[in-house]
Amino acid sequence: MALIELAVNNLAVIESVRLSLGRGLVVVTGETGAGKSLVVDALALALGARGTSDLVRTGSQSLRVEAIFDDVPRDPDDPLDELVDLGDGSLIVSREVTADGRSLARVNDRTVTVGALAAFGGRIAEIHGQHENQRLFAADRQRALLDRFGGHGELVGEAADAWRAWRAATARSDELVMDPRELERRTELLRHQAQEIDTAALQPDEDVALAARVRSAQHLEAIVRSIGDAVRTLQRDGGALDGLRSALAQLEAAAANDERFADLATRGAAVVADATELARDAATLGEQVHGDSPSRAGMEERLGLIYDLKRKYGESIDAILTFGREAADELSRLERMDVLREELRVEEQHLRDKLQGAAASLHEARTQAATSLAARVNAELPPIGLPEDAFGIDVRSTEVGPTGGDYVEFRFAPNPGEPPRPMARIASGGEASRLSLALKVVLASADETPVLIFDEVDAGVGGRNAGPLGERLRALAAFHQVLCVTHLPQIAAFADVHIHVGKRIADGRTYTDARILDAGERADELAAMLAGEGAGQEARATAEALLRAAGS
Repeated sequence: MALIELAVNNLAVIESVRLSLGRGLVVVTGETGAGKSLVVDALALALGARGTSDLVRTGSQSLRVEAIFDDVPRDPDDPLDELVDLGDGSLIVSREVTADGRSLARVNDRTVTVGALAAFGGRIAEIHGQHENQRLFAADRQRALLDRFGGHGELVGEAADAWRAWRAATARSDELVMDPRELERRTELLRHQAQEIDTAALQPDEDVALAARVRSAQHLEAIVRSIGDAVRTLQRDGGALDGLRSALAQLEAAAANDERFADLATRGAAVVADATELARDAATLGEQVHGDSPSRAGMEERLGLIYDLKRKYGESIDAILTFGREAADELSRLERMDVLREELRVEEQHLRDKLQGAAASLHEARTQAATSLAARVNAELPPIGLPEDAFGIDVRSTEVGPTGGDYVEFRFAPNPGEPPRPMARIASGGEASRLSLALKVVLASADETPVLIFDEVDAGVGGRNAGPLGERLRALAAFHQVLCVTHLPQIAAFADVHIHVGKRIADGRTYTDARILDAGERADELAAMLAGEGAGQEARATAEALLRAAGS
């Protein structure tokens, strides 16, 4: 991944600048006060830094920064990750700050909060400078870098799994903690509920059938009278059945003389059969309904019981039966509470021992990795003007958690004889940037941040240490895109892309311009950095020698 383009409008003394960048080491140079650090400020805004109205160029309504990144790494856990799809792997980030202090951020033309942009920006780029919040100084970040350096991924995963399993067991144990009086009350209630439902011996859809039979019993007299009238109408002498039989005889007589009437005779026979069966079934059902009269009270009582159970336990018989099964299961669990507690106690202790073992293995690996990492970082310090053996890593045992049981802290002693202090408390911006650089060089393959920006990395560095500092920046650029603001020609000589920032005054206004230098212009710029504007042939020759030595 790389920052491939940066456009800045109306930021402080910058009216309009657009830069097309490349991969590798990008250096920014220019005279003091020209606005070199504004390039870093513009990038910081694009990465979610706080924007204030005093950054807006005088006389302008707003400032705007646009940064284009390509080959952005994916992270499903990042809420802005889906926006990477919109750019087909590229990312266009724009940031506006108005003169009245309002701020607007967009990612691939979608509006996002500045907070979300800052979280996303921290994943793709990291700024090292005196006034920046450096992720490298956060304890969790330092622990993660140590783990990646040591290749502890499997051990960290085992510790995390062990912690989750132990926490799940303790949560189950907590659920079994109950006041004895509450336990007794709960047990009695569940026993009553389970027994009441079991004793009722409910059948599926029993309430529907009972309700229908009760309605029938409530209208028994009318039903019996209607059924009796229907049966008599069908069966009495000269009734419907006699008429149908007479009609059938006539149809059969016609069919005997003309086969065209055979089908009608067949249909007539079916009608007579259906009517006969209808009369018989009506009489039988009428007798059955008449027999419901004595059981009406029992049916209503049974239906009342079901309605009472519905009121207590559910809106249907299925819901009541489900409630009963769950009550019986919980009752069984509560009656076995002592046994369950003991089983969980044994399980919890086993999982705690397993967690402690995983944490101990991880602690030992981290301690060994810390010694190795500190030695490699300390080897990088003297060539870049920092004290030998000034860097150390403190790995302290703490309460075991999902990342193991260690607190990891990078410490630094910039002044011989003084005790080491946490990196976050280093006062000098130049020292902090150079120490960060040394760490980044050693951790180049372990650090997943694609873009690294260094401001003030050469503060307090003399010519003797400038070359080694440039070499380390070039080495780091093999793994990351590195942008560095520098005033040392020995560092600038190592650049893959060289940006010059200049200042001019026109019509009483100050303007800052920035552009990418070609090979000839780079030699002129390095000569000016060595000997000032108007540098002679000797400075030019030295500049060309620096470029050759750096392989540029």
